This record gives sequence, C-alpha cells and structure tokens, in this order.
Amino acid sequence: MSVEIRNPQGQPLTPADRSQAVAESLKQLARVSRFADRKKGIRSYQSHVKSDPWVPVLFALCFALPTLIGALYYGLIATDRYVTEARFAIRPAIGSVDKASPDAVGTTSGSQMHQMVAQDSLITYAYIHSRPMVEAVEKQVPLREIFSRDSIDYISRFDPEKPIEKFLKYWKHRVEVEIEQTSGIMTLTVNAFDAAESLAITKAILAESERMVNQLSVEARNDALAESTREMKLAEERITRLRLAVRDLRNQDGVLDAQKTNETNLKVLAELRTARINFAVQLGLSQRDLAPESRRIIDLKTQIKDLDDNIARIERQSASQDPEQKRLLSDALTRFEALDNERKDAEKYYAKVIAAHERARIIAARQIEFFNLVVQPVLAESAQQPRRILMISLIAAGSAVLFAAALFARKQMT
Repeated sequence: MSVEIRNPQGQPLTPADRSQAVAESLKQLARVSRFADRKKGIRSYQSHVKSDPWVPVLFALCFALPTLIGALYYGLIATDRYVTEARFAIRPAIGSVDKASPDAVGTTSGSQMHQMVAQDSLITYAYIHSRPMVEAVEKQVPLREIFSRDSIDYISRFDPEKPIEKFLKYWKHRVEVEIEQTSGIMTLTVNAFDAAESLAITKAILAESERMVNQLSVEARNDALAESTREMKLAEERITRLRLAVRDLRNQDGVLDAQKTNETNLKVLAELRTARINFAVQLGLSQRDLAPESRRIIDLKTQIKDLDDNIARIERQSASQDPEQKRLLSDALTRFEALDNERKDAEKYYAKVIAAHERARIIAARQIEFFNLVVQPVLAESAQQPRRILMISLIAAGSAVLFAAALFARKQMT
C-alpha cells in the first residue's frame, strides 16, 4: 500500500517538498516521545515519594524542626546584645624616633622605634584575650555577675560556678579585637546584654591596655638605660686599666717616657741650632763695622762656641749609647706607642659611651610611645546582636541543604 502526499490544492508534491514533510513529521514524533518520558519520570518520582514513608520524617527532622527551633530561639528567646566599638593605636612620641636612633656604641638606647611599636601592638592584641586582662577587668567590673544574670537566655548565659579557664573561652566570644596590618589601628568590639555594661567593659579594657603599654615602655626605657650604664662602666674600667699600664711602663726600669725624652732632645737641638744661626748672622753684621778685638765680636764668638759644644754633646750622647740600652729604649718606645694608641682609642670610645648614656637618660626620662584612642567608645542606643532574620535564614538554608542530602542518600539506599 502506498500513500501519496499531496498539497492542499490536491496536486502531488515534488521530491524536495516530500522530504521536508517527512522531516517535520519525525521532529513532531520526537517531541511527543520526550514529553511522554518526562511525564513518566515525574509520575515515577511522585509515586516514589508517596510510597516512601521516610520522606516526611526526613523533612520534619532535617528541615522543619531545625528551622522551627532556630525561629523560636532567635525570634523569641535570644537575648539582645549591645555592641560597643572602640579603635586605638600605639604611636611613638614626637621626636622619639630621632632621639632613639641607633648610636655608635651598639647600646639599645637607639633601638628601632617602629619595630618596638609594632611588637607592642601585637602584644596588646594578644593581651586583650589573656587571663591577666580578664582578672584586671574583673577588679573594676563584675564580669561574672554581668554575664550570668537570669534575664539572659540559657544558651548565652555563663555559669558563674565554672572556673576561670571556661570563662576565658566565653570572654573570647564576647570580646573581639582586630588589627589592621597597614596602619596598626586596632578595633575593639565588646558584646554585652546591657548598653551601659558594654560601655563599662570597653572602658576597662582600654584602661588596662593603656596601663600595660605604659609598663612595657617603662621597662624598655629602663633596660636601655641599664645597658648604657653597664657599657659606660666597662669603658671606664678599660680606660683606667690602660692608663695604669702606661704609667707602669713609664716607671719600669727607670724609663720615664722614651717618646717624650726623644722629643725633648730633638726640640733642644732645634732651639740650639736656631740660636747659633742667629748669633752667626749677628757676628757677620758686626764684623763689618767693628774690629776683631772688640768686646761685641768676642762675646758673639764665645756664645757660638758654647752652642756648638752643647750641640755636639747632645749628639754624642745620642750616638754613644750602649746597644743594649738602645734596644731596651726601642722596645719600651714600641710598647709605649701601642699602649698610648690604645688609650687614645679607649678615650674616644668612652666619649661616645658618655654621649649614648646621656641619650638613654633623656629617653628614659620621657615616654616614647603613647596609647592613642582613634574612635572613642559611646553608649549603644539599640541592640545590634543577634541578627535574627539573618540567622533564621541561614538555618533554613542549611536545613534545606541537609534535607536534600538526606533525600539523595535515601534514594541511593533504595
């Protein structure tokens, strides 16, 4: 049996039109089959859901119950928390950086100011969450009483009978601190169940932090002064020891000062030769006008002869010394020059140590870094925590994911 396809006018189709008509028919059949498969899959899933009794249970346990509990807690039970924020930074005093520059003797009176400020900032950051901070603040504010009132919900309330270690963990949830790496500004955030109490805790933390920073500054300054004082005493002992060694060398074996003796002889010879030249000039001028037998000529010749004798005597004494005596004098002169040079170096170093000690004393007499409040803490006018809608939404979203995972696991099991 053959079926001939015709157009609406009743005329037979061309081969090209016939092929296009067949292709359109095949596409329509494919669409119908896909729709039928989809409907079949939906019906299969619905029947699976209706036939599996665990699906409602999983829905109730994984989604409905957690969402309901979260909505009840954050909507009706959770106690309002008031947040107080303060910002502060540790800054060097004006002029301290220049005065605390490294000195020439290596004492820590010239420690790097910027590095010390950065270290103190990190110390303060860690100190706020430490046990000494909690104990210091508790002396000013009754922390356990504040966080354990009956008006606070059970989950947020602290049991006052628990030890300090448990309270320290609770403290870290109520007090947060962040530090900006670039500027060094620290942000302190305190959560409490009363606005006035939150402000009081914040002020107590700031006061204790400032006290600790000042104590660190005092200890650093005192350490620098003590080190500079020790260095100065060592320099004094060194220069005293060298001076005694020079004195002993001068008095040893009758040698008072070989260097000064040699310098004195050279100076005397120079003076004698200068005087002889002057007398010789005067004699030459006088001989032009006076007779050789005159008193003036005779006196000048006598003085010149005496000078020649003295010059010759000093030169003979220097040239006629015993070789062993010359060796002893040479050794003494060498040791003396070495000790004298070391003594001069010690005196220069001692002068630098005195200057460094004076610099350390000036720094120790003033505060080199300050605890500066950038943002003052103020009384909160409304509760900022907990964020009820956000927390309920997060719980609902997490419950939905949990329910979907439970359904998938259930389907894999069946």
